[in-house]
Amino acid sequence: MTSEDVKGQTGSTETAKPPRSKRLATLLRVALSVATIVVLMLWILGTFRRDVIQASKQPVPAESAAGLTTQKIAMQTIPSVTEAVGTVQAEQIAAVTSRVVANVVEMRATAGQHVTNGETLVVLDDRDLRHRVEQAQDAVRSAEATLEQAQSDYKRDKPLFDQQVITPYDFEHTQTNLKTAEANLHRLQQAEREAEVNLSYAVIRSPFTGVVVDKLANLGDLAAPGKPLLTMYEQDRLWLEANVPEELMDRVRLNEVLPFRIDATGREMRGQVVEIVPSSDPSSRTIAARIHLNETKDVVPGMFGRLLLPMKPEQIVTVPDSALIRAGQLTMVDVVSEGRLQRRTVQLGRAIGNQYEVLSGIAAGETVAVRKAQ
Repeated sequence: MTSEDVKGQTGSTETAKPPRSKRLATLLRVALSVATIVVLMLWILGTFRRDVIQASKQPVPAESAAGLTTQKIAMQTIPSVTEAVGTVQAEQIAAVTSRVVANVVEMRATAGQHVTNGETLVVLDDRDLRHRVEQAQDAVRSAEATLEQAQSDYKRDKPLFDQQVITPYDFEHTQTNLKTAEANLHRLQQAEREAEVNLSYAVIRSPFTGVVVDKLANLGDLAAPGKPLLTMYEQDRLWLEANVPEELMDRVRLNEVLPFRIDATGREMRGQVVEIVPSSDPSSRTIAARIHLNETKDVVPGMFGRLLLPMKPEQIVTVPDSALIRAGQLTMVDVVSEGRLQRRTVQLGRAIGNQYEVLSGIAAGETVAVRKAQ
């Protein structure tokens, strides 16, 4: 390598380094940015404002518990229950349909209407049905006249046959006419009764005492067999169909009386288990149990209910409602410790009368201040 090559390499290394003046300018900009940020933070904190009141570091004196009503927290044993949710359903529900084809001329039932057994719900156009009854009556009258003639012929020919005035063939013909007339009259009388029954179908009556759920037809609609005109259920025959988990089925027995609650009414009632479906739902792993409702006031099908299944009693910590202090979303109590009050936040669970279950915050054996009359 020649001396010129060494000089060339040295010259290229020196040109790669930034000038000293550029490095100083960069450091100056960084320092200025840092100083600006520090000044802004001090200004935000109020260092340069004389009217800002500085936070005091004096401890807040604890309030004395002297003269306050207190209560000691203790464990409480309560009966334990678990819930199986369900729905109120009608034991007997009917879709009212027509047995004949005719137009609706009167619709006397509306949704929510209470009806009695045999009450008229729908009236159909019966003109065609009445015409058929009249035709059947005319046919019966004609058959009766034919039968009278056949009976008269028989009374005339019987003595003549006995005296051998007429041949056996002629008398047999007379007997055949009489039997045919009797059979024809019987057939037409049956047709007349059928036509009268069909005429009675023009008036559709309630099959039982209950409540109309919905009206499915209006005036002028064509009623036909299989086409529902309205639906109704029996008010006094309702049950709660509860979905009981498989592992709890040993707590449900047929004919057993169990408590349940209908949320919409706010009442807790008791009912007898009348049916247990002998099959489990593979999607929810539950078995349907049906509990008869003895009280059906203000209860309708579709309401939400809870079957209460008794479990082993449990011990919980409770605090009286009069000791609770509520502030927004927080619930607190004042705990008495060495004659002083310490305010603590507690987490509550179920309400049991005028007590609340304590999930966390205080323990059994501690004393709380009661500030309101219980």
